[in-house]
Amino acid sequence: LRAMGKPFSMGRAHDVFVSWLPLYHDMGLIGAWLGSLYFGMELVLMSPFRFLVRPERWLWAIHDYKGTLSASPNFGYELCRTRIKDQSLTGLDLSSWRVAANGAEAVLASTAAGFSKHFGPYGLNPGTMRPVYGLAENSVGLAFPQSEREPLVHRIDREVFSRTGEATEAPLDSADPLEFMVCGQPLPGHEIRVVDDAGRELEECREGNIEFRGPSSTQGYYRNPQATKALFHDDWLRT
Repeated sequence: LRAMGKPFSMGRAHDVFVSWLPLYHDMGLIGAWLGSLYFGMELVLMSPFRFLVRPERWLWAIHDYKGTLSASPNFGYELCRTRIKDQSLTGLDLSSWRVAANGAEAVLASTAAGFSKHFGPYGLNPGTMRPVYGLAENSVGLAFPQSEREPLVHRIDREVFSRTGEATEAPLDSADPLEFMVCGQPLPGHEIRVVDDAGRELEECREGNIEFRGPSSTQGYYRNPQATKALFHDDWLRT
């Protein structure tokens, strides 16, 4: 919790976390619930079903409670972008929202850019969207953006990548590039590396397997030493 809070400066005066995430999922349980408890923030918690039926309720909760932080998988932002009618947003003010963490599933560049553009007229700052990467084996978070800027996107040559596993920049006139969202840097005290199938660390911009280590990482599976042994590569954890 402490490591996740640093990149987002959680616990500022008047911080309010607004969440519809279910508490049986670690993004909601650890990120929203325990994060608010640890940093002494007000938490506005709503039912996931209320959000799914009418996604605008999430945005209006941020408006009503001057929410500063919230989080969702990519599909939640996509629902807001595509399913909410404009007449449901009259008077909406999202200018208090400074961190919109987007993770728990693949983060799509089209969603991140589309959400920011769609809700910009309602006061949403372009730097609010924060693509993040994590997993339960590291107590949710592993890599977060370190600054309040618009999300970065790597446009990769699809043909070269699919053929060689090397990420090379796509030409500006490329009709069908691969787009990868930049999810920031490892949390303080944590490390990430990419290795080949033999466990050898790869150079930058090569496709491989993600491994990590750090103080938030799991010690293994409960009462399952065989599965725990397979999880570790020396002191690195296989993802």
